Amino acid sequence: MYHVMVICSEYSPLKEVDRWLSRNGFHVNISQSIEQASKYYELEDFELLLVDADALTDDALEIIQPYTFIVFDQRPSLNAAVEYMAKGAHYFIPLPTDPDTVLAQVIEALEKPKSNNATVSKTVEPEISLFGNQVTEPKTPPLGTPESGIIGNSPAMHTLFDELLKVAKTDATVLIHGESGTGKELVAKSIHNLSKRKDHALISVNCAAIPENLIESELFGHEKGAFTGAVSARDGLIVAADHGTLFLDEIGELPLEAQARLLRVLQEGEIRRVGAVTSTKVNIRLVTATHRNLLQMVQNGMFREDLYYRLYVMELSVPPLRERGDDIPLIAKTLLEEACKKHDKPIPHYNKAFDAAIREHSWPGNVRELENALERAVILSPEGKLEAHNLKLKRNERHQAATKSTHNTTAQATPSPFAIEGTTLDDYFKHFVLTHQHKMTETQLAQSLGISRKSLWERRQKLGVPRKVTD
Repeated sequence: MYHVMVICSEYSPLKEVDRWLSRNGFHVNISQSIEQASKYYELEDFELLLVDADALTDDALEIIQPYTFIVFDQRPSLNAAVEYMAKGAHYFIPLPTDPDTVLAQVIEALEKPKSNNATVSKTVEPEISLFGNQVTEPKTPPLGTPESGIIGNSPAMHTLFDELLKVAKTDATVLIHGESGTGKELVAKSIHNLSKRKDHALISVNCAAIPENLIESELFGHEKGAFTGAVSARDGLIVAADHGTLFLDEIGELPLEAQARLLRVLQEGEIRRVGAVTSTKVNIRLVTATHRNLLQMVQNGMFREDLYYRLYVMELSVPPLRERGDDIPLIAKTLLEEACKKHDKPIPHYNKAFDAAIREHSWPGNVRELENALERAVILSPEGKLEAHNLKLKRNERHQAATKSTHNTTAQATPSPFAIEGTTLDDYFKHFVLTHQHKMTETQLAQSLGISRKSLWERRQKLGVPRKVTD
């Protein structure tokens, strides 16, 4: 059993972590300050410290630097992320957060020796990803191998690898297209690590994960007093990517105002902070990704046409898992090993019945869905065995598609496109979003539904509910 210390005030959102981790078998202690924790406990008895940034003074940082710790911040920024990670933090996570994010990064921190991320070569800039930060040293193992992060030997993947290797050597802007869960971010990392910019920073940003009212400030920076709460001037993520690579995931979720600013960066090679009157030159390589049809969004007035053609210099298409044939069991065996290691279980025999079940499923959620299904099977199956029914897969999608088609044909006679159809929570979600999104922001929608903005975005993806962007 792992012992984890949570250090935060009585009213910090970080206190929720105690409940989340305890449910998953962790032994958790809570202290209100680092001084209190070091006074009443031996910190070396804990494998991991989870610390609210409000509890971090210079003296407190010195106390915890020898240990593995993750910083949580209710006022996240790139500068804070860089500063804390430079002082030894394993991750930097904005608050509030969700159980899945915390659990995944806690497990990663526990399984990864501190020495792996405590020292970074002086000639290599750290790879930084706001909203889940990690410092790693870029590596370039052969594409298609487990070490590269992109596993595959199918013809479709060989086509992707061939194009990726050619594109990576240039400075061309790249648009990566593929369904959710196919591994678009891994492709972006490979482009960076194989490029001449690999010794500089790779800045990864999920455009859907940053609140609308913060995204321009986070990307472009701001001047002191530019808006309420801007108590000091600071650079944005684009400046942090200078001489390196900027990866914008889910570019289709970028608001129109931010699209106009990004276009200037691409056209003029310069950036102007929010509230500034002067510009700063930047030299970045832009890589973007989306699962959406940007051209259709352009036609619907939801995406700038001039920006679309700036982004569409080179396009890489990541094939869905269902089109990758023998790659499926290849990926499954690697993910099984990782799941067994994560849950401290012996690696079971990969039998024919299990293989058949994996091959027959169409995997609409792609590699992400496969990973979750395999983890379920590892947890639920008897020790040392794999039982296909423990994958807990949904019914055959072809049957669902046929049912949906019949349902849609009937629905065409319905006068209102926003009428509630069905009685499930998903039905209510679709009805609420479609009827309110023209007069509410994404943040207001999320608050009304009692979920985070990220959860709202993920539910939109799952249910195919389009986002309406206003001018």
